[in-house]
Amino acid sequence: MAARIIVRIQVTKKAWDEIGRLTEKFGMTQLLMHSRMVEWLSVQPDEIRAAVLQHFSAKVKGTSRLILKNMHGQRATARPKGA
Repeated sequence: MAARIIVRIQVTKKAWDEIGRLTEKFGMTQLLMHSRMVEWLSVQPDEIRAAVLQHFSAKVKGTSRLILKNMHGQRATARPKGA
């Protein structure tokens, strides 16, 4: 089995309630949800990480929405019509 690291997190009451709602909806534990979110974030490109973490350099702050719109547009145009 791969080595595991246990981490404590701090979230707002609102976020905690939403995580609880989602884990119940999807039938998963909060630990599993947090693990999957961290695993997902760890394999994303830097632009996605910066957007999710709201951590933009001064150079990127003014263009962050444009970057995300372009990324969304590329995915949208890659799909076949009617999909």
